[in-house]
Amino acid sequence: MIHANELIEALNVLVNDHYATPEILRFNRFPVNLARAGVLMIHRVFYTVNRRDCWGSVQSSAPMDVKKLVWAHEQDELISDARFGGDHQTAEIEKAIKLTGLTRDEILATEPVAGCSAAFAAWVNLSKHSSWLKAFSASAVLERANNNRIVAGGGSALRDYQRYTAEVKERIGKVPGHDVHNVADEEHSDMMQAVLERHATTAEAARDALDGARLSLIYDRAYRGALAVRLEAIQG
Repeated sequence: MIHANELIEALNVLVNDHYATPEILRFNRFPVNLARAGVLMIHRVFYTVNRRDCWGSVQSSAPMDVKKLVWAHEQDELISDARFGGDHQTAEIEKAIKLTGLTRDEILATEPVAGCSAAFAAWVNLSKHSSWLKAFSASAVLERANNNRIVAGGGSALRDYQRYTAEVKERIGKVPGHDVHNVADEEHSDMMQAVLERHATTAEAARDALDGARLSLIYDRAYRGALAVRLEAIQG
């Protein structure tokens, strides 16, 4: 019998170590001015679309109890989050509109940085062509890495916000739900522990959970490393 608490602790070490990798350190080292924020937010729109695709694949292959948990999670993302009365996907698009002046259609027609597109494709492949538990862990670990209660120094959404200039904060502060992900992913990542306690009870299952998380964090490093190169080139 595998002890879920040991597995969870190993995952917590993974997500904390993630922030000390070269790509993530590079991504977090510069301020995000208005020009950079527009590019960053457009990519966050594509990132959240990719998350919806991957969670959909997880839900399709997972057992019924996990399908229910994933569906509850996706209701916040796609339908309505009671914390602010809207959905996360629309909130991301509204922030991109405010920061860039582009329309919704223009934002969605933008071509992402090549390395980011490659990471998106890798995540989708992992979600579709892995065991359901490996695919679940790959998606869930990204929310665990955004959980401010688990990650020393705060998760990715908080770190982004802390680097925004005053002008950027003032502009996105007018968008409903602009800061809700800082709180939402603390609850969303709790789903991971519940699923692992119930299903990661063999050595093979535990390996799948850890492998999915490790691969997903590697893809996240590729995504943020490629995006860092693009953002660094913008002086604004």
